[in-house]
Amino acid sequence: MNASSAPDIATAIPEGYKISRKDRTNQVGGGIAIVFKDSISVTTSTEDTPLATEHLHFQIRTDPRTTLRGSLVYRPPGPRASFSDSIADFVSPHALASPDYILLGDLNFHLEQNNDPNTTALLDNLANLGLKQLVNTATHIAGHTLDPIFSASKHISFSRASALHWTDHSCVHFTFRRETRHLRTQPIPHQQWNKIPEEQLFSALTINQPTLTTDDPNDAALSLTNWITNCADNLAPLRRTHRQANTKKPRWFSDTLKESKKTCRALERTWRKDHTADNMTALKNATREHHHLIRAAKRNFFTDRLDKNSHNSRELFSIVKEFSTPNANANAVTPSQDLCNSRATFFHRKITDLHDSFGHQTQPSITEPTPPAITLNAWTHINTEETKTTMNSIHSGAPSDPCPHFIFNKADDIIAPHLQAIINSSFSSATFPESWKHTEVNALLKKPTADPSDLKNFRPISLLPFPAKVIEKTVNKQLTNFLEDNNLLDPSQTGFRTNHSTETALISVTDDIRTLMDNGETVALILLNLSAPFDTVCHRTLITHLRSTGIHGQALDWIASFLSNRSQRVYLPPFRSDPTEIICGVPQGSSLSPTLFNVYMSPLTDIVRKHNIIIPWTIRRETCRPFVRGTTHLEVL
Repeated sequence: MNASSAPDIATAIPEGYKISRKDRTNQVGGGIAIVFKDSISVTTSTEDTPLATEHLHFQIRTDPRTTLRGSLVYRPPGPRASFSDSIADFVSPHALASPDYILLGDLNFHLEQNNDPNTTALLDNLANLGLKQLVNTATHIAGHTLDPIFSASKHISFSRASALHWTDHSCVHFTFRRETRHLRTQPIPHQQWNKIPEEQLFSALTINQPTLTTDDPNDAALSLTNWITNCADNLAPLRRTHRQANTKKPRWFSDTLKESKKTCRALERTWRKDHTADNMTALKNATREHHHLIRAAKRNFFTDRLDKNSHNSRELFSIVKEFSTPNANANAVTPSQDLCNSRATFFHRKITDLHDSFGHQTQPSITEPTPPAITLNAWTHINTEETKTTMNSIHSGAPSDPCPHFIFNKADDIIAPHLQAIINSSFSSATFPESWKHTEVNALLKKPTADPSDLKNFRPISLLPFPAKVIEKTVNKQLTNFLEDNNLLDPSQTGFRTNHSTETALISVTDDIRTLMDNGETVALILLNLSAPFDTVCHRTLITHLRSTGIHGQALDWIASFLSNRSQRVYLPPFRSDPTEIICGVPQGSSLSPTLFNVYMSPLTDIVRKHNIIIPWTIRRETCRPFVRGTTHLEVL
């Protein structure tokens, strides 16, 4: 490009676009340019540099808070050593000025050749500035990667490289996606419980506590809620203020890194004032040192975590998830009342449609097993110490609770006697308190990368009231002890049981398969995946299975009361949806629900055995197991 080529360039540019160009004046042909939509604010500049390159620095501003800075570079073929050594000096003033910086163009380096010393030096020098090469495919007809994209921004990603018929280079596409986030969110009502002195809290609860009663658990539960709510209104009045966005530092960010970052910021401010070479050198050295410290801190932190949790599979999976899963906040959506109601309607229709799809079909008759000689007719009453122990083992509650869970734990000496009386009254009357049946639902993305606009990508998690969790955990303990002591669960049932896990199930299945294969037998593995298993539990069938297991009398009536007349609403702070009725299922998030689900699925092996799948297969009852949370797997050998 040169001055005489202006008419041709103007013809090639679409209507509504502009061009910013730097012509090649000392040779024939060439030059570089940026073509952009005229509605976008773009500024460009150049500078004197000892590098044998043609370049154009640019700034693209999409809104007052978002600016993409970058450098478009063309390096002609020739000696590469000097370019590799000097590239950091060329890039650093611009890369340090913005976290959203991008270096792109045609460098005439074969960047796919990691064994080339010049390529390695180029990548290392840019890596010291935090810049990573994003293009992972060939961009030249000869199969080389000549057109890179270097960036340290998490908002910039390489899309694809597409061939062009009029050049031997590919067109390289990238995406810059950044949502402007304000540090101050919309006002959310909250109470500052953590600022209340314990003495003041205990005194208020002691003075205003209601009279202990064991007559009606519904009235007693409402009395407990009103008592704590009144104290809450006096000690921690409801405030509607703006909350600052979460700026919590990662756990590997040490005090040394904090001081190093302060040093870099101070040197950057000094350099911005006078732009001297000495200040620039000091800033580059400090920045390189800061990046070295970050890499060392991350390496040491995760190495220590791996060493300490080498036998903890849950923590190991958590570490892998941190490395492999992108930030879930990137898919955050703005909460609204309409969004709450739409999610609540979707969850309700999903379950009702599933329930109706098999509710009117003729179900096969299943021969119920002979009832056990030992039965459980009533739940055992508990004392205050047992109530306190259960309360202190629970570390979460619901947004509708009169106070957060840690207040229940702190004031357990005062609240436990009242809660104990309600629980024992509930057992005696076989009635689950009505006010504790209404739950709030937190909709979680099944995968952080899922599209939040598609409601199918969300999983509903019930946020249960703290007192309800106490009584459910008490019942679950007694029910589990009864089932385990009398061997009423299938011995190979590994889901939701103490000392059982997915690992033990997989080891057992693998051993069974290999043993049969060693014996020359044919093996088939059938996996059944149930859709929304907890949410589609039929209450009538569950009660039937509980009765055949030996649960009778007030114990069975209590579970029937626990399952009936339940409702839920979606909670998306600060909005809540309209309540929807729950016609089936057991609440996810309850400690009692997994045990009830195990009882519900216990006849599964009997159903398989009834179909006489014997020849040429051998059905092994001990290998029929639900062993994955929320998914039932059936092994037929």
